[in-house]
Amino acid sequence: MISFPTLNGVCLIDKDKQVVVSINSYGEKKLKSFRAENKVVLWRFPFVRGLQFFFFGIFVFLKNIFSSFDVLTKADKKKKTTLFYVLLSISVFVSIVFAVFFFGFLPARLGWVLVGEKGNDFVRNLIIALFKICFFYAFMFSLRLLPYVNGLFRFNFALEVGVSGKKQESKTPNFLNCVVFVFLLDFVVITLCGARFGVFFNLLFYVAVFLVCVLFAYEILAVTTNVKALSYLNLFTMCLVAAKPTRTHTEAVSIALTEMHFLQKGRDFMTDENKKAFSVVFSEVKNKLAAAGIIDKSDAEWIIATALGKSRGEIRLVPFVTDKQYADIIKAAERRAKGESVDNIFGFTEFYGLRFDVNKKVLTPRMETELLVEQVLKSVKNYKKCSVLDLGTGSGAIAISIAKNCDAAVTAVDVSKVALATAESNAKKNGVKIEFFHSNLFDNLKRKLKFDIIVSNPPYIPSDEIEKLDKNVRECDPVLALDGGKDGLDFYRQIISSAKGRLTAKGQIFFEVGKGQAAAVRKLLRENGFGEIKTVKDYNKIERIVSGTSI
Repeated sequence: MISFPTLNGVCLIDKDKQVVVSINSYGEKKLKSFRAENKVVLWRFPFVRGLQFFFFGIFVFLKNIFSSFDVLTKADKKKKTTLFYVLLSISVFVSIVFAVFFFGFLPARLGWVLVGEKGNDFVRNLIIALFKICFFYAFMFSLRLLPYVNGLFRFNFALEVGVSGKKQESKTPNFLNCVVFVFLLDFVVITLCGARFGVFFNLLFYVAVFLVCVLFAYEILAVTTNVKALSYLNLFTMCLVAAKPTRTHTEAVSIALTEMHFLQKGRDFMTDENKKAFSVVFSEVKNKLAAAGIIDKSDAEWIIATALGKSRGEIRLVPFVTDKQYADIIKAAERRAKGESVDNIFGFTEFYGLRFDVNKKVLTPRMETELLVEQVLKSVKNYKKCSVLDLGTGSGAIAISIAKNCDAAVTAVDVSKVALATAESNAKKNGVKIEFFHSNLFDNLKRKLKFDIIVSNPPYIPSDEIEKLDKNVRECDPVLALDGGKDGLDFYRQIISSAKGRLTAKGQIFFEVGKGQAAAVRKLLRENGFGEIKTVKDYNKIERIVSGTSI
């Protein structure tokens, strides 16, 4: 992927895909993505790819510089564009005069003065080269005084940080850094050679040396860019075309990278920059949440997906949102930034592919609990007309997900009548039949009633750790569904001590456990006569599911 800064934004090109993000005079972020007109084709050929990178890059870079003003409002576009071209023409003329004097005449004159006509030619040429490099550095640093150039360098550094942070098999050198390195290398080589073949042959020699420098510059930077131990060498030239970016510059890069990611996943191009681009909205929500200390991007995905009425996978195919959808998304993001959970903001959540209404009286089902459902569903197949009991059903997520995905007879109990009402409503909306009982664990169940499988995600947070929980959990989930007693194991003791009498022969029991509790729960199962004890780790390699068999 090749990246280019512009005067008011950034451009990314990956194979035949191009993304341009610009910021207009009102600070609005505009995005456009389209199929690139000039496809890069020679990356597999060392050295030759350097020529393509340099000259293709110059073309695209200048094209984007000239089109940077397209995002200005109609009222001031003509005036500012005219001014831009006038200033550009003056700058080109001044630059030519400046280059001839400071990179040609003055260094040569100083070299001859310091070494003299009878001095060593190589030493003289070396001194001339050093003067050229010093003047070049001074010139590049002086460019920062120009607002447009300073902005260009800010976008360039934001690209360097943003793009280099992405995992890629092979990273492409920074374009502006490569251009600077080519000129510095060319200064040194031509000066040290001290060619004196006559005007015409000197010109041919200079062109040939410049092309060779282009070939080698890319390969050298490719190595220093991709080899971590050598990456610091890029700082010698990168410092000339980089300035500290503001939040606006980094956001533009984030938007461009997001858009390119979605395009790579098969999403359509975003060709109308006047619409609210999904990538702009997604980046805005992420930044709003990050400012509040919420850095998990899944929150942003859930907010947008829920506001649009789509799944997290489906939103990746959405190129833009309407003004009303945008307002709903931002309103929800602001509530999330203040500490409300996504589930409580919208009043429902997704679990195991199903939708569940939630409220502050029931525990919002977590992603890791889906693993508990998976383990139960695998074991259901081992029984004929399997019967399952869900202890402490809450929103009914576990019981309903099991009933929806197999033909087992499912019973669910909870000590909270409000939770049972929520669970019954969710069961009805998801089209499953479950027998619900108001009961404190086994207390109100008939003594002769036995089950092939007992499953439970009981409260397991130690009492003195409740106040240390994330504000989102502490204020939005009921304490009744969190507090597991002094060591967090109270409910495991109660359930396991009575479970064998409630299980059929070879019946199984499944628990979700908290971090670091698996060993204690396994011990409780062994002490109460359970065998075939197994543990399953979650997606973060934490022991999350513990099961045992009645023997």
